[in-house]
Amino acid sequence: MKVREEIFTVKSYECRPDGNIKTACLMQYLQEAAALHAEELGFGVDGLNTINSYWVLSNLRIEINRIPKWNDEITVKTWPSGYNRLIATREFVARDQNDCELFRASSQWMVLDKGSNRPKNLFHLDLSLSKTGLKALSEKLVRLEPQDNYSEVDRISVPYSSIDLNGHVNNTEYVRWGIDALRKAFKFEGNIRSMHATYLSEVFEADELDLLLSYTKNEYFYVLAKRSDGQNNVHVMEIGC
Repeated sequence: MKVREEIFTVKSYECRPDGNIKTACLMQYLQEAAALHAEELGFGVDGLNTINSYWVLSNLRIEINRIPKWNDEITVKTWPSGYNRLIATREFVARDQNDCELFRASSQWMVLDKGSNRPKNLFHLDLSLSKTGLKALSEKLVRLEPQDNYSEVDRISVPYSSIDLNGHVNNTEYVRWGIDALRKAFKFEGNIRSMHATYLSEVFEADELDLLLSYTKNEYFYVLAKRSDGQNNVHVMEIGC
């Protein structure tokens, strides 16, 4: 198992007013650790550029033991944990400067062709990965399905600042929008124990999205992002408080 460690220090501008890290910024740590490890293994941005392709996050679940706060030093360990024809999986475990576990996560990724935006067959790529590996979470990672009884909370026009290296909305932006929608609807403080995000469709600058919320009695919030023209859903998120 090939494991990479990345050390991050929580910056003041990554924190909420209570001093805890914003969920979207925490997600950025995972994304950066994954990207750097992929580069090290030879199939990162530079490697995939040679075959006119790029990675996209398809599904992720994170379980939090303690939310990192300002000036915490976070060591993120990450490793690839298997793949099939369309999906490659990657795991994360993070600990603080006292070696106490902060959070762990499992994720699923796809390789898309830049020309067609269609997923590529991973069996046809030279990824040099094991087809199975150790998982960070005990439960199998499955894709979220939209809930019933959503209520519309907000409508956004995707700004240029949300677009990343691949020319589409970065996966962490959906999380930021979801947390902001919860704040708007329920005065949500931001402390969570779990977050599950399933990505359904790419979104680009100036696209119009509706953000809808649903709440269950077991203290789970659900956020659905859909195109304002009603054509399709683009993102589903579950937040456990």
